[in-house]
Amino acid sequence: MKKLTKFALLAVSIGAISGQAFASVPEVVHAKLWNHNDGKMGITTDVARVKAGKIDFEVANDSKNMVHEMLVIKVGAFSENLPYNAKNASIIEDQTKDYGEVSELQPGKSGSLKVDLQPGKYLLVCNMPGHYEAHMYTNLLVTQ
Repeated sequence: MKKLTKFALLAVSIGAISGQAFASVPEVVHAKLWNHNDGKMGITTDVARVKAGKIDFEVANDSKNMVHEMLVIKVGAFSENLPYNAKNASIIEDQTKDYGEVSELQPGKSGSLKVDLQPGKYLLVCNMPGHYEAHMYTNLLVTQ
């Protein structure tokens, strides 16, 4: 009976260790920043939700002629109005819960961002002048 108990403890320990190994693998979000000649622009991601923890954002500016960036901002609701400076036509970043950014990507260039996110709602936003107003943002839900 003692051998069986030791075996059971070993099995539980191995399961806990392997679970920790899987928990530390970061989620990856691929984001494309784009604009069209008709003035439409946006951010498209390959996923709409990820699990909380380490997140790797791989960001590509698919534009042929515009600089874009991507900020990660935590919000209470996806419909939340972000603090906005109409004169500069941009979000007031220091008044948001900003978790980092891939800043000012030239057309055709890529960048990455590694962050640790808690469960909640986040907006991925381009904050180049006028881009947020042109609806260049998308939602990301981070779950438990």
